[in-house]
Amino acid sequence: MEDLVLSIPIQDKALIETLAQRMGWTMRNRRTSVERFINSCQKTPQMTDEEIQTEIRKQREQDQAGLNPAES
Repeated sequence: MEDLVLSIPIQDKALIETLAQRMGWTMRNRRTSVERFINSCQKTPQMTDEEIQTEIRKQREQDQAGLNPAES
């Protein structure tokens, strides 16, 4: 199967839905896809803002001290 996005006039929606049903295709609107993605995302972050800032600060300090092997 391949995912496609179609922009159609609202009055043709019923025709396309009927065709999709007869062909065994599935249809969903873009809003539904975005909502499904949002609902699948983790609800609580793994790190707090403070923890992220601390990690960034540590990385910068290592970079300045020449301790970061990734840039070698």
